[in-house]
Amino acid sequence: MKTFALFVGILPLLAASIPLTPSAGGPAFVPIPANCTIINPLPHADCGAGNTNGYMPTSNFSSSHLLYSAYFSANYNQSTQAQMCLEQCYGYGTGCVSALVAYQVGYHVSSGNYTSPTACFLYDAYLDPNKFVAAPEGQYVNETAGNIYCPL
Repeated sequence: MKTFALFVGILPLLAASIPLTPSAGGPAFVPIPANCTIINPLPHADCGAGNTNGYMPTSNFSSSHLLYSAYFSANYNQSTQAQMCLEQCYGYGTGCVSALVAYQVGYHVSSGNYTSPTACFLYDAYLDPNKFVAAPEGQYVNETAGNIYCPL
């Protein structure tokens, strides 16, 4: 009985000394305030709206500025997926300033042979039309992108 009492007495001390590590996961989906402006930087897209096909960020831009990538299932429509990606960028914090959503994008961790219904890429630098190149045939379709500008 004394052993049990000693064990019960020490157990809380052991549990309190074990540090908790943060759990894995992506940035939170945080609504973008109304005073922020979203500008579409895609080549041949109208400012603020529209999508295009067949362009991807240069490999130099992606390797230097990609913060996070997520792959969504096809359960949501395109405008919802674009909004979710922008909200994840905003939820990432001040380091994320642009987001790109495209269909049929090869996973970055593979040789590109596997594609996803929708890819969301978050960047720490603003995209502009000069930072895009032609994508492989059939990839990066129905793209939507946004640069997030918020007043300080």
